[in-house]
Amino acid sequence: MTHLERTEDMDYWQLAIKIHELSEVGSKEFESSRILMDVLKSHGFKITEKYMNIPTAFKAEKVVGSGKPSVAFLAEYDALPGIGHACGHNLIASSAVFSAIKSAERISNGTIAVYGTPDEEGSGEWAGSKIIMADQGAFKNFDLVLGSHPGDRWNVGNQSLAVQDFEVTFRGKAAHEAANPDSGRSALDAAILTYNAVNMMRQHVRREANFVMHGIIKEGGTASNVTPEKAVLTYGIRTSDIQYHKELVDRFTKIVEGCSIATETTYSIKKIGLLFSTTKINPALSNRIREHLLARGISCPPLEETISELPKGSTDFANVSQVVPALEVGFQIASEGTPWHSRESLEAAKTERAKEALATMIEVLSDTAKEFTENKEFRERIQRDFYSKSA
Repeated sequence: MTHLERTEDMDYWQLAIKIHELSEVGSKEFESSRILMDVLKSHGFKITEKYMNIPTAFKAEKVVGSGKPSVAFLAEYDALPGIGHACGHNLIASSAVFSAIKSAERISNGTIAVYGTPDEEGSGEWAGSKIIMADQGAFKNFDLVLGSHPGDRWNVGNQSLAVQDFEVTFRGKAAHEAANPDSGRSALDAAILTYNAVNMMRQHVRREANFVMHGIIKEGGTASNVTPEKAVLTYGIRTSDIQYHKELVDRFTKIVEGCSIATETTYSIKKIGLLFSTTKINPALSNRIREHLLARGISCPPLEETISELPKGSTDFANVSQVVPALEVGFQIASEGTPWHSRESLEAAKTERAKEALATMIEVLSDTAKEFTENKEFRERIQRDFYSKSA
């Protein structure tokens, strides 16, 4: 029996549970992506496998009538290493697939697409695949991109932090710490000096920019009586201001250079992964989707309240929002305060509450897509907000 024969009658909840069971980690979601493609193919979508040469990425597209305007939904389906779908990406996958299927059934004119975007969690070779897609023009012909993300509350405008990870390697000179310590130059001293200097930097940053710096010393020597000739640190630099992020990286680089000079060591800095951007909020889109939620009896805070909260994480969806009007809607599957990436959130991603929230999410996203294709004034308001400097 083929995959298609097994999946053609699969509903939204069966798909979500199947992806939850597979729990494939980032960049290795081969079976998960295959099932998603098969479901979409069975509903008349044209499939492009290994999209942009990413092994587990895909694009599925269906043209209705004139083919304009165009709406894309983004699917995530990677699990967290060691714990599984504790971030609920199984629900994101089903939401994207069935929102697209329902949208294509409801509209008279337009193009509906699903992009399969691997490795949002950043555990494999294709970490942050949406960034690759956005940078290479995947969304240039689309008018709107919609997504969803489960959590402990409903929301329509979560901000995210720009983040770039770095690896710093110091190299010194080994020597016997008792016999000839004067000949040694400690790479570990350079690492410790850097660690302390970075902590001092925290006091002198813009408070409203939500600066976050997190790092560890990965390697610091091999024996206590040998001057460490190599030390390695990894750091992540985050902020809600993408322009300020460049200044922070420059200051960090100067700290590393200064500590190298002070300890008479050499250093190298390399980026780990891609630069995750900040989210560009679209008020017209956010407020309209909130109205759809309120009409269904969902308690969803005003956009102004949501964006006034401290951003708590980073996502590659933010990079998409910088190149096309986009929104990732948050939907509640667990009680407020439930820790994410936990055993509690893992279980929450397969409960009856999650099933009901997912059904609502599919209805709301497909209603939004239909309205977008039919209402020119709505499209124009979204475009104006996207190009507004204050957005």
